[in-house]
Amino acid sequence: MSKQKPEPLLVVEILEAKPNKMFTEEQRSWVRFLRYNRWIKCAECGKKRKVMWTMLCTFVAHNFGPFTMTQSEKVHMPLTPVCGEHPLGLPGGK
Repeated sequence: MSKQKPEPLLVVEILEAKPNKMFTEEQRSWVRFLRYNRWIKCAECGKKRKVMWTMLCTFVAHNFGPFTMTQSEKVHMPLTPVCGEHPLGLPGGK
């Protein structure tokens, strides 16, 4: 009988975005950064990271193509972890 080590608890620190001239105060208020104690898969592309970002509302992620940025067809629930390679936005482009 093999003894497996129990996986450590998943711990996440939720951080508010700091003011940034590139974003309105409303946009900034919806964004949160997530810092985990272990590697987590991005809900959009599956890459593993320890630092992700998310929104406090339903959102979509965008992907960079060769010449344009395309909106994902996935609609993510609030607090879903997405890696920094995907700009976030509201569904419908609002």
